[in-house]
Amino acid sequence: MVSLMDRLLKLENLDLHLTPYRVLATGQDEGMLEFIPSSSLAQILSEHRSIINYLQKFHPDDDGPFGITATCLETFIKSCAGYSVITYILGIGDRHLDNLLLRDDGRLFHVDFGFILGRDPKPFPPPMKLCKEMVEAMGGAESQYYTRFKSYCCEAYNILRKSSNLILNLFHLMAGSSIPDIASDLEKGILKLQEKFRLDLDDEASIHFFQDLINDSVSALFPQMVETIHRWAQYWR
Repeated sequence: MVSLMDRLLKLENLDLHLTPYRVLATGQDEGMLEFIPSSSLAQILSEHRSIINYLQKFHPDDDGPFGITATCLETFIKSCAGYSVITYILGIGDRHLDNLLLRDDGRLFHVDFGFILGRDPKPFPPPMKLCKEMVEAMGGAESQYYTRFKSYCCEAYNILRKSSNLILNLFHLMAGSSIPDIASDLEKGILKLQEKFRLDLDDEASIHFFQDLINDSVSALFPQMVETIHRWAQYWR
């Protein structure tokens, strides 16, 4: 689905530098994953204190924004926008700083899709995973780069809404699969997916809707508390 959405966006000349890594099932409980050289945001923040410091290490530019090349920052902003929209639509749950990965060229991507269609082991999850460290790497909520991020999000959301029938029909075809969040109650899952597209809104209204979602996600305090608890749990392991 991530690969499909990437192609749909590119057909509209919107390349958000996604990383749809390949997966090959070789049995019911085993398979192979493509390895993508990267580091988790948890590791990056632990070692470098900020995303900007990490990107400066690989793409320094004294004349660029925040001391990194403009191309690298643009790649980071676009990939954040792409995965914010896609993980929101697919209802990807259990998001934390250990399954958000960053490549050294600035591409952010998500891994570990054990919870989809709105199911989440964490209480009161935000609409999308947009942590304050990601916003800070864009210069903060008042910066022009964060405004650009929101613009990419809204553009991508409206592009994918145009293909909602294709995406919904593909999920219907998975009715016989053993994927827990589909097999347990397909109709409920499809309804949740359909609601995410907000097909009752026109393009302009959907932009306002998605901007509100972004604001709600950034200002969500409870997920920040859960993230802190998660970090302590990983530490004591």
